[in-house]
Amino acid sequence: MLTPWVLRLIIANVVIYVLTKLRPPFMEFLAFAPATFLHEPWTILTYMFAHSLGDFSHILFNMLSLFFFGPRLEHEL
Repeated sequence: MLTPWVLRLIIANVVIYVLTKLRPPFMEFLAFAPATFLHEPWTILTYMFAHSLGDFSHILFNMLSLFFFGPRLEHEL
């Protein structure tokens, strides 16, 4: 059964993926760079959503993995 937090993660990943494909400069806004961390502290959290430069199959298989294994892992934690 899909948990609410896993669903939220899947939605966030897909939304960020679409935004970075439609607006490539958005990737730079979310990406972590140690030199700019003090001026852009949100990047310590947002980089995990924008790390991938892969194609659609990359996010598809990542989200499928999250769909199948995320609820089990969440339950164990």
